[in-house]
Amino acid sequence: MNVPTEFDINVLRADFDKTRLPRSRAQQMPGKMYTSSEVAALEKKRIFMDTWLCAGREEEIANPGDYMTREIASEPFVLSRDKEGKVHAFLNMCLHRGVPVAEGSGNARGFSCPYHAWYYDLQGTLLAAPLMEQSEANLKNCRLKPMRLALWRGWIFVSFNPDAMPFETFIAPFEENLWWFKSDECRLSERVVLQIDCNWKLLVENLIDIYHVPVLHKASFGGFLKSDKEKLSFNLLPRGGWYYEQKARPHSKSGQQLFPTLPWLEGMDSGTSMKAGIFPNLNLSLRFDSLRMWQVWPTSTGKSELHLYSLFMPAAFEDPDFQKHYEEYKSFLLGAIVNEDGPMVVKLQQAMGSEFYAPGPLSHLEGAVHHLMNYYLDVVSGEDRND
Repeated sequence: MNVPTEFDINVLRADFDKTRLPRSRAQQMPGKMYTSSEVAALEKKRIFMDTWLCAGREEEIANPGDYMTREIASEPFVLSRDKEGKVHAFLNMCLHRGVPVAEGSGNARGFSCPYHAWYYDLQGTLLAAPLMEQSEANLKNCRLKPMRLALWRGWIFVSFNPDAMPFETFIAPFEENLWWFKSDECRLSERVVLQIDCNWKLLVENLIDIYHVPVLHKASFGGFLKSDKEKLSFNLLPRGGWYYEQKARPHSKSGQQLFPTLPWLEGMDSGTSMKAGIFPNLNLSLRFDSLRMWQVWPTSTGKSELHLYSLFMPAAFEDPDFQKHYEEYKSFLLGAIVNEDGPMVVKLQQAMGSEFYAPGPLSHLEGAVHHLMNYYLDVVSGEDRND
């Protein structure tokens, strides 16, 4: 019997060594990194099952009994708030046969497995296992497998890895540098989920790539960017993080501000715009009147799920015209994604699978992309030193 061994990423090293060069001499990553099922399996183990991941907003489970289910790399879990108001995260797999004990989202007193009615409380503790009296298994003090959990500026972070670095260490560079993303002072309007037919990394890179914005998005928000493209610089942070500032008008068809100004930006230019990224798949975007967070999750080698969170000041929701303004904002933003980015990243995915694809050079406007690619290669090749 042949026992399968873990895929050795080093077989592709000759293909991606040129991505490791200084940006001015570097090339894009090879197509196999976006199409290989072996690479995808390695990503699951070394990225998604290892590091800290943002799983949602605290306000999505605001009340005792609230819960929501999520799935990352085919691993399902539950986020819940217990009667005392504490947030919990645990695997959504019954201790008996692994069946999910919760579906969707809602409010509940506990979770009952639909297969054999094993019952768990909001913390994942097993309370009842019907007709198991004749079993010699000790079912006392059993609970669904807990996940590491941390709360940061209104967001819920989890890790499947019990030995993941302390969250304070993980988030420190962003807490220090991303002071303007005060998302804990904002409220969520809506989480929109889109299915995209491309590898997750292509979508993450697209969200960072400024090079394409005035070209692909010239009919939408591309014309709103006013940064000097020759002088634009990226602030590169540890572990693949980055941020930069540019000038860009608020998101609306006219470019006019639709919502109240973020208070901490008062006195600054109304074209203030900032973007930042946290490895592996979190993208933060700020305009003068709003915040957005993008997450990209792999659903298969060539398919991804894009989650868009839109946040505004609480005062915005008191405006009787808020919903009308929000629909304009959403239509403008999603129109650019669905009609402009969406078809393009599908074409990128097709190119990655071509026998004739040859990685090209990187523009200076792809500096953050290059930084992210190199940290990604550190992680999947086992060279990450967590510095």
